[in-house]
Amino acid sequence: MRKYIKFKIIGLALVMAAFAACDTADQDVSPIVSPDGYPVATFTTDFTGGSVNEGDTIKYTIKFDKMIDRSVTFSLRQLDGDADDDDFSVASAVMQPYTKEVEMLLIINSDDALEGPESLKYEIKAYSLADKYLVNPSVVYPTVDLTITNVNDPTLLTIVFSFDTEDDIDIVTWSEVDGAWGDGGATGANPEVDKAIWLADPVGTYYVNIMHWGADPFDYTFTLGHPDGSLQTITGTFDSANLGNYTVDDWTAWGDSYPCYRVLKVVNNGTSFVVTAL
Repeated sequence: MRKYIKFKIIGLALVMAAFAACDTADQDVSPIVSPDGYPVATFTTDFTGGSVNEGDTIKYTIKFDKMIDRSVTFSLRQLDGDADDDDFSVASAVMQPYTKEVEMLLIINSDDALEGPESLKYEIKAYSLADKYLVNPSVVYPTVDLTITNVNDPTLLTIVFSFDTEDDIDIVTWSEVDGAWGDGGATGANPEVDKAIWLADPVGTYYVNIMHWGADPFDYTFTLGHPDGSLQTITGTFDSANLGNYTVDDWTAWGDSYPCYRVLKVVNNGTSFVVTAL
């Protein structure tokens, strides 16, 4: 008799558990967190078009439609393009707690590199997990394709001289009237950069001379940035085994006399330059 009662009690417990399971299965699961109350970010900029020049700055203003008690960091990330870190700079924008607006500046760097147009594709977004889930998922983040245009100095001739040797090769500029003119290209660097010949300088003929310092023959490339923005390339081989093929000038601006050999002729007419190989 006791055994029979025991089995009845067990059966009753199983039936009650089954009813409880069915009741639980019929209930809807409530969402854990709804993003509906998260701030919506909008992005505006003073930039229009798809092309910028070296030296330009693009400003973005990021706004929230409501304040929150946490900071949110927005960053710019390069997605594609042949521009590198030397071509632009940007700092992350941090939306501070209880604020609704922050600015981000994309600075297009200006340098002495004479190059053709470069491309930059980027996106501005809250990337970290800690930040992205504080922003409404409906936000459309800006993705931008840029063309970066090289800008030459409009007042002078930019001369970039590169060479295929480990030797220390220099260039100096020479005036047909005044002699030694500029030594900005005598630094020990490769490439060397000279900006000594200005449109405002006396009209006339100037020369670009090589100081080879006893190096073996080597190949070189001159990249010339004209004031109108155009680029010119002149390549050649400096034949140090046959120095009699060159017109030599004596550079005395450093105290002693150093031979330098003419390789380029620069004619300045006051509004532009005409550069030819010798």
